[in-house]
Amino acid sequence: MERGKLIIDKNLSETIIYNSPTTQIKAADAFLSDFPNGITPCHWHKELECIVMLSGSMNYYVNNETYTLYPGDGIIVNANRLHLCGPVTDGDAEHLETITIDDSNDAHYLVLLLHPDTLRFNHKMEDLYINPLLYDSASNVFFLDHEVEWQREASSIISHIHEVMMEKPVCYELVAQSDFFRLWTLLYRNTIAMNGYELEEMDPMSPLKTMISYIQHHYQEKITLSDVAEAGMMCQSKCCRLFRDALRQSPIEYLQHHRITKATYLLEHTNMSITEIALECGFHGASYFTETFRKINGITPKDYRKQYAKK
Repeated sequence: MERGKLIIDKNLSETIIYNSPTTQIKAADAFLSDFPNGITPCHWHKELECIVMLSGSMNYYVNNETYTLYPGDGIIVNANRLHLCGPVTDGDAEHLETITIDDSNDAHYLVLLLHPDTLRFNHKMEDLYINPLLYDSASNVFFLDHEVEWQREASSIISHIHEVMMEKPVCYELVAQSDFFRLWTLLYRNTIAMNGYELEEMDPMSPLKTMISYIQHHYQEKITLSDVAEAGMMCQSKCCRLFRDALRQSPIEYLQHHRITKATYLLEHTNMSITEIALECGFHGASYFTETFRKINGITPKDYRKQYAKK
């Protein structure tokens, strides 16, 4: 994982680059300060995402739920669930982008992405042990409290997989896969084996993904809240609520941030003028583009380009 960079497709899925060409496991270290404003892009992927906090604290947002992590805590996000993380706030802040990340509120954590295909070796085992947990509607997230024995053990396994994938001792892929089986067994025993399961009939985040995809395909055009809501086949108030709950942004705020992301790339990789970039990214003029860019990034597009050029 390059610091501050996630490879996100237009449908919000993240493309994962694994540590080894033979094993679908990705290990990395991360800081909230790696990301603009300390907020990761909202995304999903086929891999389970495992986090163990090393220092500091942060909020994890998964399918409209918020989880606060402190040193020693961990979290496992099940496959295909929308999620993002950001700084801990006083209450449930609606505007995360207004928070400044510095040494006082930065968070350091290890990240482990585990593809379920690593566990699949025959259909009977898959149907019995893998799919029930993977598609259980009550198993979107596994919060790992370091004071609970089995959850502390799960965090320990995650940390060990992370260590071997980073250091790559002899047969590290086999060690990591073996540990992944141990981790899955621990999760299964303490969830499905105890409570049963209910397979999801439909992805509850599907309308949101549709509306986000609409924005990403039409960001260069004039887009209204009504347009976004219609794309998700819902009323405007429900549309806003869904964006707020999952992304901590309104639909229009998400649109503006997406436009600024596209503009940032053009500032870095083209010689287009500020006005040309503004029009290319859906802004009606250079002054409004500059105002929005500075509000989000704390710097003007012109000064950003100068700083990037020096790097």
